[in-house]
Amino acid sequence: MNIKQFLHARFLIFFYLICYFFILAPKLIHEPTPFYDWDESIYVQLGRSMVTDGTFVPQWQGMNWLDKPQLVPLFYGLVIKLTPFTTPEVSTRVASLLLAIGALYLVYRLFEKVTKEPFLPLLAVIITSFTPIFLQRSQVANTDVFVLLGWVGYLIFFQRKYLSVFFLALAVFSKSLLGFFPIGVMGLYYTYRLITKDIKKAEYQAILKRLVIHASLFLSWYLVMLIIYGQDFWIQHIVESHTKRVTASIESHFGKRTYYIDLMFEQFGRYAGLSFASVVIILYQWWKKQLDNSQLLAALFLFPWFIFLNLTKTKIFWYSYPVIPLFAFLMIYPLSLLKRYHTLMYLAIAIIMFSFLNNQLIEKKTHLAQYSKPEAHHRLAIYATPRCEKMYLLVDKTTRDTLSTLESMDLLISTSRWWGSHPSMMFYFNKPIELSYDPENFTETLKTLPKKSCAVTETLEAETTTATGFTLLKKFDTLSLYQKR
Repeated sequence: MNIKQFLHARFLIFFYLICYFFILAPKLIHEPTPFYDWDESIYVQLGRSMVTDGTFVPQWQGMNWLDKPQLVPLFYGLVIKLTPFTTPEVSTRVASLLLAIGALYLVYRLFEKVTKEPFLPLLAVIITSFTPIFLQRSQVANTDVFVLLGWVGYLIFFQRKYLSVFFLALAVFSKSLLGFFPIGVMGLYYTYRLITKDIKKAEYQAILKRLVIHASLFLSWYLVMLIIYGQDFWIQHIVESHTKRVTASIESHFGKRTYYIDLMFEQFGRYAGLSFASVVIILYQWWKKQLDNSQLLAALFLFPWFIFLNLTKTKIFWYSYPVIPLFAFLMIYPLSLLKRYHTLMYLAIAIIMFSFLNNQLIEKKTHLAQYSKPEAHHRLAIYATPRCEKMYLLVDKTTRDTLSTLESMDLLISTSRWWGSHPSMMFYFNKPIELSYDPENFTETLKTLPKKSCAVTETLEAETTTATGFTLLKKFDTLSLYQKR
């Protein structure tokens, strides 16, 4: 298939994705807002530090950040470096939007394998693209879009030698061990086909060899990291970032056992129930040989991830990002039962499509939603940059009390006290900020500071600085900025 035929065959999805870009991009470009707390500001600051300092791993105020691989921070750091003509808030978010569009295209290709026609996958992409979680992650710096690209791309291009490795690299180097998810799925898929004599032993051995090579290639990164960073890497990356997140509700990420099921109903409304019914329909059709093994794989490829999420103790809404397309597709899959009545099926798809877009773009105007706004801590950090050599910040009492409670429950990890209440301050101040979680130690530290050092406290605790030779520079809502006289 040449380029002309390729574009013609998928004209509708390309047209929609171009429209999607021009619906969201103008807001990102002309109405930029500050990086929000938490993850977005953390990734861009880590990335900027990697590029600026030329470090092998991201560093947070001089400390090695080993929670996740380097890919995502490095990507956003390079985006900032290569786009000096615009602000980081614009360049990184437009980059995220382009990645999300790439993910939507791959999702279309995935579901096209199931339906063998273009309109149901297109409708699934449209619904996915305006689902609140997907819409939000499409417009902020994040790791989730990388893992979705990696997982789906690996399945679609599994038979392509280099493309499969590329997409697996995206998944592993964005979400680490979780990135190996498609290798496990493909291993089970081909093992089943061997058992049912759908493939010969020689073909299975060749596929198994490829999977082992792929896994070994990226597992070598862990060996390198262990050699270089030793116990720190083992504790932060393996024990805390993986094992502990599965077995405990770390850092206040609590939720009911049905958290992710409830979340799907929040995202899709009562129609989410159709998704569970569609799983039964798909399995029945496969059992009756109406769908082959490859169609079953494409249809339910992401479903094991949803099952895994419901088994984990840590509950975070953006973990569900990869299953949003799955539920969008399953929700409309019953329309495929009308295939014998093509006109009726396409009419139903058209009605749903235009009704949904009208609701999102005209009535709700969801594309205009902003996910952050200038707040006191942003304004303080920017104001302090030319005035303060270094900043000493007493973390607010609510955060201190919360961390103390979580510590007593063994729900903190090594980096829990790195961020304070607003990690975006580190990006906008772009100088060292020393955090304190103890008011008494904070007051004692201030007595020894050199001139031009600055201190930040909540207004209610500002009296801790008045007797230590500091002058109030400015108040920002509840935050007070002092400077050593």
